[in-house]
Amino acid sequence: MTAQGTAYSFDGVDAYFQSRRAGLEAGLADRLAQFIRATHHTLDCAIYDLRDPRILQALADVAQSAGKTVRIAYDPGKERAGNAMVDPKPAGAAELIAQFGLDAFATPVREGSKNLMHDKFLVRDGRALWMGSANFTKGGLELQDNNCLVFGNAPHLASQYKAVFEDLISPNHHHPTASESETAHDTGTAVKVGHATISPYFEPEGGEAAENAVVTALQGARKVRIMAFLISDQGILDALKQLGDSGADIAGVLDPGGMKDAMQGTHKDPALFWFVDNPRFARAPSHPFSPHHENDFMHNKVMIVDDHLVLTGSYNFSENAEANDENMLLIDSTEIAQAYTAYFETLFAAYPHGGQS
Repeated sequence: MTAQGTAYSFDGVDAYFQSRRAGLEAGLADRLAQFIRATHHTLDCAIYDLRDPRILQALADVAQSAGKTVRIAYDPGKERAGNAMVDPKPAGAAELIAQFGLDAFATPVREGSKNLMHDKFLVRDGRALWMGSANFTKGGLELQDNNCLVFGNAPHLASQYKAVFEDLISPNHHHPTASESETAHDTGTAVKVGHATISPYFEPEGGEAAENAVVTALQGARKVRIMAFLISDQGILDALKQLGDSGADIAGVLDPGGMKDAMQGTHKDPALFWFVDNPRFARAPSHPFSPHHENDFMHNKVMIVDDHLVLTGSYNFSENAEANDENMLLIDSTEIAQAYTAYFETLFAAYPHGGQS
């Protein structure tokens, strides 16, 4: 493993960690633009929020290059304020896509007023994959706390993401209902990338597969580190409550605005949210959503379990995430877990904890 504080390189995997307020500048926008411009033949981009001019220009440059094909799937929803059902997002993506001449290459994926096309990944030349928690906006790439992974040569993993992308842009794309998803199973196949075992999960096709993967990883765990925009899924809350009651070593970093939205109007047992004001959980000094400027959320969706499992992706730990288009990786790698733990410890040390002002 080689490390540069915000960037770690493993055998076939690069990890990037961003948190400007905690002193971590990963240069995500430049790295993402470089990933895009390295396209030889094809680039497939599935993104919830696409508004950063640097990324739009990089996509346009590739799209206008002879012999290269760019396809974009995006969520066309207008402004969405934060609440328990939807991830907050300003308006403007569709207009910017058209402004940069990309509308001919872009497919709006309309999943309804509550269901989101919430993915954030790119597949390049059928072999390389970029994925993580960051939207392609100035806020997502600079102001927020986010993590991204790049698999430079992982065709078996990339092909699974490409299949999901093909479905998103298909004229016959069908968003499964809750009852249809109940019969679904794991949607990805585990692959080896270097020394890591990578298991992908895709929603909503997986039904509760991503939630079940999180809960299974937590069962009987001795040590858990969490970085979460929000936690509101019943099964995950139950598993965390059991671990808390058992005396397991649990610590976390939360976004206060995200948790406030998740708890607003909930009928769940307040005891399930024991961690919100617990001194073992830090609260990012972020600000509530505003449609008028870029937002600075603690936007990670990460769990590190027993120093060798990492769960990360676009998948918030919420009930509604099961109904969105989402992706999550379960990574079994001590080295990668060490890098994520170092990121966690930086945020945990920088932010106030429960019970502190």
